[in-house]
Amino acid sequence: MPLSVVATITAQPEHRAAVHAALLAVVAPSRAEAGCLQYDLHAARDTPDRFVMIERWQDDATLDRHMATPHFAALGAALDGKVTGVNIDRLDLLS
Repeated sequence: MPLSVVATITAQPEHRAAVHAALLAVVAPSRAEAGCLQYDLHAARDTPDRFVMIERWQDDATLDRHMATPHFAALGAALDGKVTGVNIDRLDLLS
């Protein structure tokens, strides 16, 4: 069953540009992964330091493989010390 993910990343204001660049860098390689149905980066209109990644994956296994990729590990390293929070919600489609 397809799985949706909403990842909310809040940058420290002084690191907004670096966080934005790091998030953009993972979009293309993530979209190229087998089982990726959607991988889109958004910016919150009301909070310029908040970014939202909206993702859809074929299933839990494809998401788990994504989280083990080198580009995902590089993202984690690039965000280290530059964010005030990361929240990841895994969602099941109901309709």
